[in-house]
Amino acid sequence: MKIKVNSKDNADTCQIVTGSPCGYVIFGASGDLTRRKLLPAVFSLFTRKKIPDNFFLVGFARTRMDDDAFRQRVRDAISQTEGKSSQTEIDAFIMRCFYVAGGYDQDEGYLRLRNKIKEAEIQFSTGGNLVFHIATPPSLYATIVTLLGKNQLVRRGCTTTPFQRVIIEKPFGRDLASSVQLNKDLLIHLCDEQIYRIDHYLGKETVQNILIFRFANQIFEPSWNRNYIDHVQITVAEDIGVGHRAGYFEQAGLLRDMFQNHILQLATLVGMEPPVDLSADSIRDERVKFMKSIRPFDLDNLQGQLIRGQYGAGKDDVLSIKAYREEQGVEATSCVETYFAMKLQVDNGRWQGVPFYIQAGKRLQKKLTRITVVFNKVPHCMFNTKRSGFNPAPNRLIFNIQPQQAISLLFQAKVPGSKMCLSSLAMELDYHETFGEKMDEDYSTLILDCMLGDQTLFWRKDSVETSWKLLTPVLEQWESCNREAKKDLLHGYIAGGWGPEAGQRFIEEDGRTWFIE
Repeated sequence: MKIKVNSKDNADTCQIVTGSPCGYVIFGASGDLTRRKLLPAVFSLFTRKKIPDNFFLVGFARTRMDDDAFRQRVRDAISQTEGKSSQTEIDAFIMRCFYVAGGYDQDEGYLRLRNKIKEAEIQFSTGGNLVFHIATPPSLYATIVTLLGKNQLVRRGCTTTPFQRVIIEKPFGRDLASSVQLNKDLLIHLCDEQIYRIDHYLGKETVQNILIFRFANQIFEPSWNRNYIDHVQITVAEDIGVGHRAGYFEQAGLLRDMFQNHILQLATLVGMEPPVDLSADSIRDERVKFMKSIRPFDLDNLQGQLIRGQYGAGKDDVLSIKAYREEQGVEATSCVETYFAMKLQVDNGRWQGVPFYIQAGKRLQKKLTRITVVFNKVPHCMFNTKRSGFNPAPNRLIFNIQPQQAISLLFQAKVPGSKMCLSSLAMELDYHETFGEKMDEDYSTLILDCMLGDQTLFWRKDSVETSWKLLTPVLEQWESCNREAKKDLLHGYIAGGWGPEAGQRFIEEDGRTWFIE
């Protein structure tokens, strides 16, 4: 599908936005997330001139090293992902990077950090603007913010120039009580306008485009309701196992890891009502309203709404794949779910009677994140006759989020040369083919938004607590079961497939099927 981008008609909305001068401080600077995602993301912003020359980066972690050692790590990280960058660009970025070693719970490290920041602020003229990115284990979030406040690195209410903002990674709590307590701890030293609870899925272009697609195109929004839509599917499949995250995953499970944050946010963008304007609060208000309209789980009939699974041993094209219970760091009798299938019902005028089917899993056949909006079949189809022998498939609108970012519309068309033979065809917009190198990665988008003070794509306090309020009763019921009861409810599946048979039956019992081709 060829797309012509008319930049002349969109001169005001397509301008490149540049962040303010600021310092960017990473807690957990020696960690995997920093190496794989954060450093390449900030470097990408720097090379695309989306952050000014008045910028510096400070890494903070327990690992002992000096500025030179940290700069070598930065160089290694960006060289693995940014192959087209010039040596001049890399050197200019590297010389803005500094490091402080210290304990996350010890004042001495924060005092050294404060001194390092003051020196860099003078050298790069950043005006006191600061973004702190906390990329550590969740148990350290409150401690870090408390010591930032105690050592005068953040002050409650600093939302404008000079600003002090804090990005916090998921998971934001592990249930309703812990998320409420974490919010209370943070709000001692920060106001909610300073807290940027990040969900990197919301930084993906296809995800952001759901709102544009719905509300800027008159041909879709009138049919975006129970009168025309049969159901919605969200699939988040990974072909990898738990890897080095076994310790965390044993405590969390897939429902906490994926549903409470990534998947629920995808559902809100599909299901929310039109906001009154594009302000962050207006959009987030509507997302919260949608979450509140999701019907609570029926704990007495949970098997009709939720299926859990766990991957066993399997094979790919070359190697054997370990079962989850054989992974390093996993308990041999673990009943932690690595797959789930779920049905949500939404009690409002737009979506009453339209189920949202969700499935997610590890060690599935391929990596795939997709939203599929399945429209109703034609009420009376003249082509569905014994003579034609054809039953047209329903129209489907597909938002592919990863690995490919694309939007496609499946519709029926006549096969050339035939008398009356129909075939399903797809119109597709592939983001990389259309926009190529103009696209930012998800973390780049979100870090820049934080620098700009735009909270639209970040979680708000009430949305976090609403999401946990929905899921916590399910988690508590599971945790109250003994091991034998959990084994009976946990469906095994072969690694490399599409999950347990129970997950397939789950949707087929409603006369539907997963669209994962």
